[in-house]
Amino acid sequence: RQMCIRDSSATAEMAELARVGVMQAMSLTHEWNDTLAQKVREEETQVDRYEDALGTYLVKLSSRELNHADSQSVNTLLHTISDFERISDHSVNVLSSAEEIHAKSIAFSKDAQEELQVLEDAVQDTLSRTTDAFRKGDLHLASKVEPLEAVVNELVRAIKARHVARLQAGSCSIEYGFVLDDLLTNYERIADHCSNIAVAMIEVSEDRFDTHEYLNHIKNGESPSFEKRYERYRGRYTFEPGPSGTAAAPEQKK
Repeated sequence: RQMCIRDSSATAEMAELARVGVMQAMSLTHEWNDTLAQKVREEETQVDRYEDALGTYLVKLSSRELNHADSQSVNTLLHTISDFERISDHSVNVLSSAEEIHAKSIAFSKDAQEELQVLEDAVQDTLSRTTDAFRKGDLHLASKVEPLEAVVNELVRAIKARHVARLQAGSCSIEYGFVLDDLLTNYERIADHCSNIAVAMIEVSEDRFDTHEYLNHIKNGESPSFEKRYERYRGRYTFEPGPSGTAAAPEQKK
């Protein structure tokens, strides 16, 4: 039993390193700092080491005779460590975009900056709730991740549509659009991995692992708690009407 507790603690440290790396990389898109950039790279390397060591050990542990609680712990960890590692990879991708913004003195339009700030806040919220839920083994917290991830997806689509409108209006350059698209892709994928982690926690706790069934249950409107949270988070993370005259539009929820 003690082994599983130790592993969980190590994975919580790995999760926190990944979370901090993303937050730091995001801050570098606003203000460049060489020392902090190096720290993000070092944190990503450390997360990779965690994944290698934990993955090897957990596979060995899973072949042993384990009681039910230990088996659940090992399964959850096996399903989540790769997602935390991928989140850390995305922090380095965001760092690359930040480096390009700094090197080319890219300045997004005021509208784009405001939209990105809303998205960053939503991604940070998603990531913080995910790592908190994982560290505490809190399924109630984990259930709040999926509606937030749906809002992040919606914001990404809305920002892309607004950027196209700005391009057509001649108020934004194509070059800036490439950097913006890279940031949007990485932010969306970070939220996707958060969703994977939260769903793994919930599914393993119920002695099953069928993410399609769980997500279909949500998508088909069979979860009033999801709908309620989604609407609340959607109201929290929104921006003013853009070039097309519309704010972020509702999506088919995932």
